[in-house]
Amino acid sequence: MGAAALGNPRVRAALRLPSAVARALGVLASLWWTLAWMGVTAAILVHGLATGAMDARWLALPCGGLFVNLAAALATNGKLRRQPGLLVFHVGLAVLALTAAGGRLTALTGSVEVTQGGAFDPALVNAKAGPLHPWGLGKVTFVQGPFRIDYDAGLQRRHTNSTVFVPTAGGGWDEVTVGDDRPLKMFGYRFYTTPNKGFALLLTHIGADGQRRTGAVHLPSYPMHDYKQANSWTMPDGPELELWLDLPAPVATPEQPWSFRVPDDATLVVGLGARRYELKPGQEMRIGDARLRYEELRAWMGYTVFFDPTLPWLAAAVLVACAGLGWHAVVKIRAVAGDADA
Repeated sequence: MGAAALGNPRVRAALRLPSAVARALGVLASLWWTLAWMGVTAAILVHGLATGAMDARWLALPCGGLFVNLAAALATNGKLRRQPGLLVFHVGLAVLALTAAGGRLTALTGSVEVTQGGAFDPALVNAKAGPLHPWGLGKVTFVQGPFRIDYDAGLQRRHTNSTVFVPTAGGGWDEVTVGDDRPLKMFGYRFYTTPNKGFALLLTHIGADGQRRTGAVHLPSYPMHDYKQANSWTMPDGPELELWLDLPAPVATPEQPWSFRVPDDATLVVGLGARRYELKPGQEMRIGDARLRYEELRAWMGYTVFFDPTLPWLAAAVLVACAGLGWHAVVKIRAVAGDADA
């Protein structure tokens, strides 16, 4: 039912709508708006796939537009309201569109690297979030434990089992195993393991005043960047250092199955200008009035962070829409069969 039908006084009287509201609803319920919002959705998706810079937040606009379009159609189209199955189907679609819009406004996707033996730091999460995201990452607390990653020949990754420790109400710690399809769930956030993992240099800077600062410098993902195990680091009160890991023997063996491990024979090479220093775990070097101590070599694990509270509602809306469509189809089939018998 379009704007022309809503202009009929009898229709307005039946709907008990003022003429201006009826005309506005007729415009909003137009199939042209349906096609327009679907076109906008397709354009956003195509642009994201073509540029590799998909920002799902932009989908909130067309999803919200589709909800308004479907809601207006339900309010103005008597044919939809007289057919229960069709009514339920369109209600499901409207709720689906509204929920999808809400999800894009509140969702978060991101990534983070956590050092083995270290605690999760929300400040290190590289995230994209909707403008209405509640930002509860500061409540998330866990410590990265050991992890095991098995590979088949040809560097085909099989299983990732990452152990993390989460605090309990009694002050202790629970052990949780996380994988690519087994997330750590905390405060609505889900943490999944990824192919990204590598080695972490645990370093201690000892200033001229004796103050000690310990932290980890992550090297590029291994074995993806097995020949580029290097990074730069600027001392708190000194120059920038070039750090790279000298591996006498590769950890990865592409020609046969293997498991990720931290090598015990690696040497840290420190570049300072034209000078070059080699350190083993426990050794230190002097740089001006400060000292740099190489504590040990650890590992780091990369996680995908995901938050979307609308997922259960999306599933429910899809089920409602499917049920309504099935209901409508059964009614139509029975009507056709009844006409054939007659």
